[in-house]
Amino acid sequence: MNMQTNQHSNNEKRNIVPPKLGVNGAESISGMEVSEVGEKLSEIVRDLPPEEKAAKPIPRKKSTKLTPQQLKDKLLANLPSEHRMKAEIASEIKREVNNLQSKARNMVYLGGKVNYFELNNILSKIRELTDILSSLIKATFEMIKSLWFRFVHGIAL
Repeated sequence: MNMQTNQHSNNEKRNIVPPKLGVNGAESISGMEVSEVGEKLSEIVRDLPPEEKAAKPIPRKKSTKLTPQQLKDKLLANLPSEHRMKAEIASEIKREVNNLQSKARNMVYLGGKVNYFELNNILSKIRELTDILSSLIKATFEMIKSLWFRFVHGIAL
């Protein structure tokens, strides 16, 4: 019995035929070119009754684009506490510093030719962000608000 199963599986292995490549490198499906399959599908769709042809539109939620001023006004109406704004600003700045440090590290250690101009710009951006982070400790509420708009929501004032 085992011998018959082995012979059966060996026969299956021999009968496997890899897909053929069609005209433009497209694979053939069961002996038909991909373009032929598309033609057959379009024929099938043409033969369908009209009520089955009509695709029902997917209901989508309408998104209204807010201008930066409208977004700013909306955010000003629901400002979080000063402590929470500081925490959000700090986390965004730290995330950006980590990304920049990673880029700089990859440039130095992984890159063959190092673009020193770009590396210098990355390091100066890191210094700028750490300065902002250190000034956040003694910042006024207005400064915290503007930093919150800039870093957390991407709105330049």
